[in-house]
Amino acid sequence: MPSNFVLSLALGLLAATLPFAAAVAEAPSVEAVSSAVDENAPEEPLWEVRLGGSVLNGPDYPGASDYSVQGVAAPLVIYRGERIRFGEYGVARAIAAKDKTFELDVSLDAAYGANSENDGARQGMPDLDYLFQIGPQAIVRLSDTGWQPEGRKEWRVHVPIRAVAATDFSSIDHVGYIAEPQLVYQSKSAGELRSSWSVTLFSTFADEGLADYWYEVPAQFATPERGAYDASGGYVSTGIRASWTRELTDKFQIFLTYQGRSFAGAENDNSPLLREDFTHAVSVSFVWKMAQSARPAKTTDF
Repeated sequence: MPSNFVLSLALGLLAATLPFAAAVAEAPSVEAVSSAVDENAPEEPLWEVRLGGSVLNGPDYPGASDYSVQGVAAPLVIYRGERIRFGEYGVARAIAAKDKTFELDVSLDAAYGANSENDGARQGMPDLDYLFQIGPQAIVRLSDTGWQPEGRKEWRVHVPIRAVAATDFSSIDHVGYIAEPQLVYQSKSAGELRSSWSVTLFSTFADEGLADYWYEVPAQFATPERGAYDASGGYVSTGIRASWTRELTDKFQIFLTYQGRSFAGAENDNSPLLREDFTHAVSVSFVWKMAQSARPAKTTDF
């Protein structure tokens, strides 16, 4: 199935979601927020250098019955310009309207690899490499209270469309495209040591290349228990993601995340590699702020 199928589905889901989300959101619209609320915004440095780490317990791939515990640590550079920003919520972001109702950024995501020797469904098949994703993301703010004395609350729609590459760090191959429209509610608290939580509803669509990578069984790897299967691009899953974060000190922050995904009605639900109707994943992450600028950021969009 051509990759523009993913784009069409993402845009269609965005169009269908906008009126629903606007109806349920009780907070005032972005245009209705007075500039006076900026006085309550926390002060953040123009740039930061952070060290982050994360441990994840989740399925080896979407719909897998085998779970793994994996971790990673890496440095992160953040810049908070008035129009251009990078490192905090996406690779790079450009504000496309003065009222900040619409934004464009470059979205980045990644997934761990999996050893097929330790995966019952994929026993004897090639290992799954690490996946890296990059592509444009549209962000539409449906409502935003702005920074009030008690904090800030937002409803947003995100529509990322990303190219996906697989690598074992000796070579890299493009495998397909993914789209994951999202409806996000986020609540942030004010104070010296801040906290926030968010709930995200999302649906995932993959083109044929990525679907083949996850769910196809070539004839040479077929067994009596695992028949040959030709995967197709289309709908993958719908899920919910709940996240909570808190600053323990002015330099150290922790994150807790839970994600549940339903594969009912998936395009490839007949694949012998799609073993589970519902999967769970949990992660614990930390961020240590190593260095920062003395100059504060002029933007209040944190």
